Amino acid sequence: MNLLGKFRQRLWQRTQRGIAAVEFALTLPIWIAMLMGVGDGSYYLLVNEKCDRIAYSVTDIVTQYSTITKANLNDILLATSQLMNPFPFGANGVVVISSIFQPSTGSPIVEWQYSGGGTLASQSSKIGSTNGNAVLPNGLTLNANDNVIISEVYYHFTPLFVSEKIFNSQTIYRVAVYKPRLSPLVTPPT
Repeated sequence: MNLLGKFRQRLWQRTQRGIAAVEFALTLPIWIAMLMGVGDGSYYLLVNEKCDRIAYSVTDIVTQYSTITKANLNDILLATSQLMNPFPFGANGVVVISSIFQPSTGSPIVEWQYSGGGTLASQSSKIGSTNGNAVLPNGLTLNANDNVIISEVYYHFTPLFVSEKIFNSQTIYRVAVYKPRLSPLVTPPT
């Protein structure tokens, strides 16, 4: 190969490397945006799953008591921060526990409610308020003299990376319904 041929070959290789560098520079913002979106999407799914776990675990534990006190409920709600690890629950979430009783006639009634959490503590229950009519979730109906415990979890989700214009902050809501196992839990906790 002559000198001119070697020069052309080197020039062609440099041109190809330059084109690849330009292509990479042009697509890099797209790749970064996709990576951040996947990160926030995964974070959202994980937080959703943890909120489900909190709702079902709290309800399951409460229904194992024959009578329950406010101290018991405080201890149960302390466990929510452990279930939410490594994400903070106290500042961003609240749990509302309600006891619902269906009298032999009329609508179901909220016998008592207990809530605990952080800044969302003012969040009102979608089930209803104490001594008021209960709005049961997902078309649930109760037989006469039935009692159920319903836990509602509210969690304020804020994306980690992506702007809130793209991936909005929102309040995640999860609910779980269990029937007490040992005795009806219609007496308000003391």
